[in-house]
Amino acid sequence: MPNSRKLPKTITILTTSRTNNLIKAVFFDLGNVLVKVNLESAIPQIAELFRIPEKAVMQAPILALEKKFERGQLTIAEYLVEVKNIYHIDHSIGIDDLERIWQTTFELNTDVWQIALRLRRQVPLFLLSNTNALHIRAIRRKFNILENMDGLILSFEVGATKPESAIYQYALRKADVTAEQALFIDDLKENVAGAERLGLKAHQFISASDLENILSQYSFK
Repeated sequence: MPNSRKLPKTITILTTSRTNNLIKAVFFDLGNVLVKVNLESAIPQIAELFRIPEKAVMQAPILALEKKFERGQLTIAEYLVEVKNIYHIDHSIGIDDLERIWQTTFELNTDVWQIALRLRRQVPLFLLSNTNALHIRAIRRKFNILENMDGLILSFEVGATKPESAIYQYALRKADVTAEQALFIDDLKENVAGAERLGLKAHQFISASDLENILSQYSFK
């Protein structure tokens, strides 16, 4: 398990003199930004647990169910009931069984996490993620990412998902900043575009080195 609890020994200050780009809150996406997600490794494990063919794991009904789960329209227990109905599963499936699978699927993006830890010494950091209660359980048990954030904006708690304007508006209220004072980092273009429509400074995540370049454009308070 990655040791995400140790602060880096050397801190590089990422600030500029561009006062017109002063940022008072930074919002990070979770999946494929702070944490790498290896969905391909989860599929055979889920298929084995459910006793179904691998090709059936990502069928349309389950994808629709995942969307409801991300919006907080289902509890974990309700989600499991729906999963068993979709796949006609008559054997027991526990929450811990699924959580263990997702723990093996998530890997800390160490380079990005070190950047985030350095950045937090200058500006409040917030997690802004489309996720569900089961994934967050797995993340919380494997890493200490959530504890090192100044606030969490999680779709299943908010009842809205990116790129809907409601979740960005909620994030701004939670951070107590204006859109112009906020920086948002996400790996998906549509989520970046959604943030930009509300006036946030938003960038698509490509790599840790690219993130360093992005941050160098701003000053932080």
